[in-house]
Amino acid sequence: MQHFQTSFFYDLQELVRTAPLMRKYYYIFKSLNLSALKNKNLGVGATGYSRHAILRAFIVKHLEQIKSVPRLIEYLGSIPPLAEMCGFDVGVLPDESQFYRFLSNTKNSTLKAIHKAANDLLIENDIISLDEFIIDSKPIRAATKENNFKNPNRNTTNKAKKPKRNPRATLSYYSCQVIGGKKQNMIFFWGFRTHALVTKEGICLVEKTLPNNYTDQDVAFSLIKELKRKYRFKKGAIFLADKAYDVRELYTFIAEQMKSTAYIPINPRNTRNDKTFGPHGCPLCDAGIEMRSAGTWTEGNRDRIKFRCPLKMSKGAAAKYNDTCPAKHRSFNTGKCYGCTKYLDVTDDARSKVPRDSKEFKETFKDRQTVEQYFARMGDREAEQTTHYGLTAVKNQMTIAHLTASMIAVAAAIHLKQPEKIRCYRTFAEPDQKRKAG
Repeated sequence: MQHFQTSFFYDLQELVRTAPLMRKYYYIFKSLNLSALKNKNLGVGATGYSRHAILRAFIVKHLEQIKSVPRLIEYLGSIPPLAEMCGFDVGVLPDESQFYRFLSNTKNSTLKAIHKAANDLLIENDIISLDEFIIDSKPIRAATKENNFKNPNRNTTNKAKKPKRNPRATLSYYSCQVIGGKKQNMIFFWGFRTHALVTKEGICLVEKTLPNNYTDQDVAFSLIKELKRKYRFKKGAIFLADKAYDVRELYTFIAEQMKSTAYIPINPRNTRNDKTFGPHGCPLCDAGIEMRSAGTWTEGNRDRIKFRCPLKMSKGAAAKYNDTCPAKHRSFNTGKCYGCTKYLDVTDDARSKVPRDSKEFKETFKDRQTVEQYFARMGDREAEQTTHYGLTAVKNQMTIAHLTASMIAVAAAIHLKQPEKIRCYRTFAEPDQKRKAG
């Protein structure tokens, strides 16, 4: 058990018992394994402040959604017991430059090692599983006047003209509307993206923060490789992602090298002939209606998928057309009345093998909302803007944000024995009312 020392002015046990804020951070800090981080950074600063204390302070900054380091110092100064719980001496807090230096000089791999130690605890205690993973990314606006919408001269067209104080930031779109298959009303910004791979329970296992010019699908390869290297998940896992990741090479990589399955919707822009296939990747019948998959089989060295008449596979669709084939196909009402059929050779095409029109796909794909909820819990201040300059500082800022989510899960599930609260940022440390009543 980690021991926290406070001055004689405070009774720590009483504070943890009666003050929700102190109780929350007591269990979060108790969950931290800081063996990978050297505590004293000798030669930096006049007093050699504890790097462990500074990291804990950044966790407070993230959870309390404090916008800047000066506000963080002010906040800790107003709550002396919390500052001491972080590890600072009574009434002595570092200058803001010490915090900035920590973000700029700490190796990102060190913070990721602390993050992995927390995730390993969750895996060992069966809090999270390794059979389903969701991939997504979220934009991070750089600290530059080019992102100020009130700036009439802000640069949103010239990618080569870099912001002076954020040379690693790149130009990309923040949001847009897709009208008629084309992106319109696009809002551009300078910055980065944080890419994450989370479990179905909503815990991030691996993450990367990179400039905007790295595409989602390109980063997905490195995320999955890192996941395999660090966590050794078994064959047969499922990877969920939105249509931004719909590239043939990614399906092949997941199927052949990871021995797993990719559940990704079809991106119409990646379909050669929109008149041939429907939105689920199934062929269209002669009447222009998307057909339904009816099984797969192997014939020699060939893998094939069979598709049947959509009206014969769905009573609702048949009723819509009064149980009559719009194309008047001869197999609709003659012989066995089986309806039309088509076949697709998918021998070397992992993308076409995905059963997007199946009940299993539709039910499983609902889990993709987990990653959206995960990014929402991170908060706008951390995941959509940054006040730091330099890519290393931004990377460390985001790793600490991802680390904090895992810390909450460890505190809630392992120390407080309330696994149902692993995603409750605000209430995970509150006493279980039912247990309290009993």
